[in-house]
Amino acid sequence: MAKERNFLQGAAVLAAGVALVKLIGALFKIPLGNLLTGEGFGYFNIAYSVYNVLLIISTAGLPVAVSKMVAEANAQRRGGDVRRVIRAALVAFLAIGAAGSILMFVFAQQIADIMKSSNAVYTIRALSPAVFGVALMSVYRGYYQGMSNMFPTAISQVIEALSKLVIGFLAAYLLIRRGGAQSIAAAGAVAGVTAGTILGAAFMLLRRAFDRSGDLPGAGTVTMTTREAVRRLLSIAVPITVGSGALALTNFIDTTLVMRRLQDAAGFSEDGATWLYGAYGLAQTMFNFPSAFIVPFASSVVPAVAAALARGDGRGASRTIETALRITSLLALPAAAGLSVLAGPILNLLFAARPDEALAATIPLNILAIAVFFNSVVLLSNAILQSMGRVRIPVYTMLIGAVVKISTNWILVGQPEININGAPIGTCLCYFVIMALNLAIILRTVRPAPKLARTFVRPLAASVVMAAAAWGVNGLASRVLPGKVAVLVAIAVAAVVYGVLVILLRAITREDMLMLPKGEKIANLLRLR
Repeated sequence: MAKERNFLQGAAVLAAGVALVKLIGALFKIPLGNLLTGEGFGYFNIAYSVYNVLLIISTAGLPVAVSKMVAEANAQRRGGDVRRVIRAALVAFLAIGAAGSILMFVFAQQIADIMKSSNAVYTIRALSPAVFGVALMSVYRGYYQGMSNMFPTAISQVIEALSKLVIGFLAAYLLIRRGGAQSIAAAGAVAGVTAGTILGAAFMLLRRAFDRSGDLPGAGTVTMTTREAVRRLLSIAVPITVGSGALALTNFIDTTLVMRRLQDAAGFSEDGATWLYGAYGLAQTMFNFPSAFIVPFASSVVPAVAAALARGDGRGASRTIETALRITSLLALPAAAGLSVLAGPILNLLFAARPDEALAATIPLNILAIAVFFNSVVLLSNAILQSMGRVRIPVYTMLIGAVVKISTNWILVGQPEININGAPIGTCLCYFVIMALNLAIILRTVRPAPKLARTFVRPLAASVVMAAAAWGVNGLASRVLPGKVAVLVAIAVAAVVYGVLVILLRAITREDMLMLPKGEKIANLLRLR
């Protein structure tokens, strides 16, 4: 139970950091969506789709591998091996990150031309140095997460977000004021993201340089050479990278495919397709917001489960997995339901300066919101499988999901009457297939198997009732109140309804609460048994 408590408290630290990061991110993305036109926001999102491919190739697998190997070595009191892992990871990360940045910068024009958005070259180049910065930062994030110390990661994320807000938004604002083109203003916004990764990496370097807490247990115990550490890191990281890279590559291909199908089959011009994709980017911004809160549980579950299995504690590993899935469902299901039924009012509230883009994004968000839950479970289940050593399974399941996504989008986006609305349908089907396959494999592998009935059914019931309440209250309130006020009232009522239902249905347990900071006081206050 102590290890499970450490896992959830570590996740709580990261979740608090994510909450602050997302608040800062909202202060960046929402005003940016109002500042840039749909065309400019399209350039911004196109650069991100390229960046994500190289970013995942650079950092998807290695941080997980570092975290897993550090957690195992530390649990077995092999401090010398911990240092050996960090040294090996630095060699691998820096080489891969540098290669990713160079490729993104040098071939920016060719990539923009392939995506049929030639002016996106400026945003692609402005974002290219960020790949190296994140690669460097990920070494130390993996190390501290493996040591179950989530504070450095949370702080570096806040530094990244603040830099993006201050530098990126200010650069875009000044460029717009001086009459700069939308492509140049979008590049200014992206430059803030690059600056954030560089400053975040600098913080992690300094944090580790001045870390004097590090007399690790068994500091003299070394069981592997640096070459062996590199080989083992890569044996864990490469399958994870291939799987994550396949999904990122799918998203890149999907962006290219959507842009081409909108132009070649649905009849839109290049500018029209870019505008429409930029409007869809508003829906994607809202889609990505709730899922980010699951990342802390995915980051924390890897070392927790790996350490439990290294000690031969299968029951403890199963309890940790069940707890992580339950908390994920409690967070993701209401977010998915609420976003779906209030998509239009929320977009109009947040992007009031871009009413046409908000209208175009409403139907995509109605659909895409459903995938919030699927995506959240995929993020967590991938981490669970990786912590169990089943690193190849997410590769296969994500490749299957990728085929579903690309096939669906190819068929639907090319239909003039469906156009961009086909993209969120493909995303929903993609993540649903991956989630179903991952969970089926976990249930067949973990012994004792996690119990999923209460994990999903009770939060789902609470979320359905909550969504109905939100929809009804918004409809009634909008008759007597301004639309922006009505949606805020609806969200507040929905939050209260959901909180009450979670307690009445016992969707969260006293044991879950006890794993959180001040959990006993909260459990007593809520009278959880």
